Amino acid sequence: MPTSIQDRPLLIFSAVVTVLLLPLFVSGIEVAIPAGIAAVLLLVAFAVRRRESLRFSLVPWQALGIAGSLFVLVEAAHAHGLSELLASVSGRGDDPLSLLQLAAIGAASANGVNNLPAYLALEPVADSPARLVALLIGVNLGPLVTPWASLATLLWHERLVALGVTISWLRFVLLGMVGVAIIVPLATLALAATA
Repeated sequence: MPTSIQDRPLLIFSAVVTVLLLPLFVSGIEVAIPAGIAAVLLLVAFAVRRRESLRFSLVPWQALGIAGSLFVLVEAAHAHGLSELLASVSGRGDDPLSLLQLAAIGAASANGVNNLPAYLALEPVADSPARLVALLIGVNLGPLVTPWASLATLLWHERLVALGVTISWLRFVLLGMVGVAIIVPLATLALAATA
């Protein structure tokens, strides 16, 4: 049964803001600027059209706290030689083996700390278009093993808990390991074949 739309103009406005936001994220403008403007626009729209929907509990404080802590941890590690360590283990060149190595390091790092700080930590070693795509494959297809590997996973977990749904983390980890072992190498080899 389809869900009824309670406020079509608000839905359309939100969709337009989201669509306009996507190209701004890759425009070279500092990401916080368009994201902040979009957040204010949506907050104002909801305050005008559906004030009762705005609640302090909508903010995923726990997930944001975890992600923020991981960013601080990665920055502290950078200050103590993380860049040099990552450069030494992430390989060099655009050959298939080097691309696989970088994608694997990206996936492992994403599962260790979270895909966003992992990407930022490894971006300096992605010094060619093919290496950048290999890194993106690793940090975007790889974070399926640990619950904190992706902010999206943390947000969905928080939403499922609110709905009373329980997750078997052991099953999540095992299925994630199988999935990552298949999709990261296949995607990286496809990249190597087309690069």
